Amino acid sequence: SSVGQTGQQHNCNKMLSLVGSPLSLAGASAPGVAMRAGTPAMAVERSASIPFLKKPPALDGSMVGDVGFDPLGISTTIIELGGDLRYVREAELMHGRQAMLATVGFVFPKLFGKLPVDWAKDISLNPLEAQYQIPPVALGQIAISIAIAEGLRSRIVFSNDPDYVVGDHGFGAGMLKGKSEAQVKDMKMKELAHCRLAMVAITGMFFQTAITGSLYPLVDKF
Repeated sequence: SSVGQTGQQHNCNKMLSLVGSPLSLAGASAPGVAMRAGTPAMAVERSASIPFLKKPPALDGSMVGDVGFDPLGISTTIIELGGDLRYVREAELMHGRQAMLATVGFVFPKLFGKLPVDWAKDISLNPLEAQYQIPPVALGQIAISIAIAEGLRSRIVFSNDPDYVVGDHGFGAGMLKGKSEAQVKDMKMKELAHCRLAMVAITGMFFQTAITGSLYPLVDKF
């Protein structure tokens, strides 16, 4: 009857009020939620090589082999001082190429023998000792050769030629002829990877030889 209908309506109103309470609270807080949702997240770009460090701003990935590795911030300092990262890449390639030659020269006399000259007979097979036993005449020839090579290289590096390609001194350029841009980039990346590995390797070879007198497993004893 009317009394029952009144009771049912009262119960329905009560249930609607209970349901509406959290909705009203949500509505009251909606502007705050919308504000937080609309706030742009300031994402920090991380280094690809060291993910827990920020990506150096000067390393934008435009150079081959750039993986954001610069924990000391050297690239940033160079840019701030008005320097050029192309010169730094040139230095990296030169040190890397010398390191590749050094790793071979470090063990070559021990594995394959000395140079067939009289003055080399009494030179130690240990490269750390041999460097102090080379005759002055030979050292002079080495110094003059280095000076000539560096002089020719500096003419190229500091020529301000806009078409100069970093690290390209004409040696082995024929190996890149006929290759696509992607293939050339891949070859440059391979050289750079070998350069970096060689620089780490020659450092380890130096300390292992200095401490143990051997370079196991290549050389049991110098």
